[in-house]
Amino acid sequence: MTHAQRNQKILEAIAEETERALASKKIARATLINEGIYTTKGKLRVEFGGASKKGRATA
Repeated sequence: MTHAQRNQKILEAIAEETERALASKKIARATLINEGIYTTKGKLRVEFGGASKKGRATA
């Protein structure tokens, strides 16, 4: 398998997963939770810009 063939297969897999994840709002939310972007409570994780439990430091 050449690099071009491998890259094409990767792009196809990404496209299939994106299509599956966007099938409904419920599936999209579950995908984001499974990937660790959102918590099970629906909050954005700190690593991705969500609020921290600790207070923010003032500058």
